[in-house]
Amino acid sequence: MLKYYLLIGVIVFIMFLYNSIQFRKNERKKLLELIKNNWGSFNKREYSYDELKKIAYNYSKLSGSKFYIDDISWNDLDMDSVYKLINNTYSSLGEEYLYRILRIPEFNKEILDEREELIEKFYNNEDEVVKLQEIFAKLGRTKNISLSEFMDKLIDIKRKSNVLHYFCILLFFVSATLLFVQPVIGIFAFMGVLIFNIGMYYKKKRDVDNFFICFKYLIDLIVCTENIVNNKSELLLKYNNELEKILKELKGIKKRSFLISMNGNNGSLGEIVMEYIRMIFHVDIIKFNNMTDMVIRNKSNVNELYEILGKIEALMAVASFRKALDYYCVPEFTDTLSLTTLEIFHPMISKPVANDLCEERSVLLTGSNASGKSTFLKTIAINAILAQTINTCTAKKYITGFYKVYTSMSLRDDLFKNDSYFMVEIKSLKRIIDAMDEDIPVLCFVDEVLRGTNTIERISASSYILKYISERNALCFAATHDIELTNILEEIYSNYHFTEKVVEDDVIFNYKLNKGKATSKNAIKLLNIIGFDKEIVDNAKNMADNFIRNGEWIINN
Repeated sequence: MLKYYLLIGVIVFIMFLYNSIQFRKNERKKLLELIKNNWGSFNKREYSYDELKKIAYNYSKLSGSKFYIDDISWNDLDMDSVYKLINNTYSSLGEEYLYRILRIPEFNKEILDEREELIEKFYNNEDEVVKLQEIFAKLGRTKNISLSEFMDKLIDIKRKSNVLHYFCILLFFVSATLLFVQPVIGIFAFMGVLIFNIGMYYKKKRDVDNFFICFKYLIDLIVCTENIVNNKSELLLKYNNELEKILKELKGIKKRSFLISMNGNNGSLGEIVMEYIRMIFHVDIIKFNNMTDMVIRNKSNVNELYEILGKIEALMAVASFRKALDYYCVPEFTDTLSLTTLEIFHPMISKPVANDLCEERSVLLTGSNASGKSTFLKTIAINAILAQTINTCTAKKYITGFYKVYTSMSLRDDLFKNDSYFMVEIKSLKRIIDAMDEDIPVLCFVDEVLRGTNTIERISASSYILKYISERNALCFAATHDIELTNILEEIYSNYHFTEKVVEDDVIFNYKLNKGKATSKNAIKLLNIIGFDKEIVDNAKNMADNFIRNGEWIINN
């Protein structure tokens, strides 16, 4: 009978083992299919506000020491959406690093050339990239806090004394010995020690529980690095030796981590037994406290690991982004204050209209409502950022210099600071002017200069603000409805415009950039198309025509 039970047990164990292996195979197959399907496609994953805030943590640490795309410009251009589009990453490493490089443009061509070398390798070797992305996918994303913040917390911990924990172990063995010497006293002592040890364990564990989670990610990071090195990808020959050196320094951390619970109680018999051992003897807390010095000593190695792996995965996402585009170009950089582009388009528009531009002067952009002025400004600004971050432009040609990019476009009243629209606007413009210096030129984009004030003061102030910018180390692209500015500034600004056609009861835009000043106006026509009363439309048209002829505003009674 015993033989039958043993046989049944063996069969059940084999079936369990087989099912576990098959489950892992199926999960890996699904993951590989997902990675292959996503390669060369725009990322469709949605992000909550809290997730984006978490991802931005790493960038925010460095933003004080370098030029960065400030919040006004980032939000004006909806760069969060551009980031999401590009972000074909699978771990917190890659997504945090990608966000960081998009927020912090480079002014060193050598850095961009180094990125280009990796991007180009990834672009041409899909099979190798899929293997690497699988490794990063196993590392995965953190949930409530950024990986960078985890690393900071882990590195900043202070070693705590183990005296209490050793005392708990001593109490256990003393009480266990009493069980044989004085059984009655021993039982009470033993039970009391168990309650005391377990209570102290949870009290002390609560103090360091977050660090245990941090430690898990550090171990996962080391495992991820081991897998990348063992993969022996020819794409990463430049980095493998460096990664191997770091692993040698960090191997002690992984080797000594076996007593620390990494995944919680997974229900296995072994893990249940280990959990009781931890509660009674505090071995995981003792081990963790003993290892803090090792972690602190390896702060530079942990940071270097973060930098290398983050860059690798982020640039794989850039290569995938290039594959998804109809066309792209690598930007060419010059020392002149100029911008030349061929068939440039907005990356977020599904069927964009491409435009050309070749300018060595600042640009004044006019045109009727909804004709494409703002979109064109954003197209140039976004590409200026992409050029100096991921070395990729959504154009067939993009020749430019290195610029500090600023915008003043989608502004609104600041109720929390009790600022009117006009105050918000002039503060936004002031920050651009304050950023100008002789070292690095400014490339700025202004949509509807000083729209928050009256016509006379707007035209007067706008003229001198735009003149001041153009005479400094800057290139300015400004959109306006004030035709007067095209005459006032025509000696220092190049004029371009967008136009439209009115066909029956519809206004048709072709979104093509044209040289010269805008001549058409469509605001009153749109009133008619929308269905405003004919009396309003006709009187408004007559009033406008009279002003053009005589320079006077006269309203009919």
